[in-house]
Amino acid sequence: MKIDFARVNLQYLMHVRDIAREDPDIAARLLGLPPELAGHLAQVHSDQLVKITQIKLPLMAARGDCVWWCRLFRAFMEENPAEIDVVLKAGSLILLS
Repeated sequence: MKIDFARVNLQYLMHVRDIAREDPDIAARLLGLPPELAGHLAQVHSDQLVKITQIKLPLMAARGDCVWWCRLFRAFMEENPAEIDVVLKAGSLILLS
């Protein structure tokens, strides 16, 4: 049985983003990321964050690779749809391994 975590991932990241806007250190601990990356999450708009629903596996915690998160947040901030798609596809592959 496969479970689609897309909506859970989105809701979780939206809540953590709201926390990051007030206290990036707390958000960083929730995601297991450095505080500066949580600061990047705080700047991501909801319409950009919706694209995370392409990933169906749970993202409740970072998978130890801050490079992926950094690339994703940078692509969101730069409003670079091609890079967002590439990073999200790579994320799906990383989570499968």
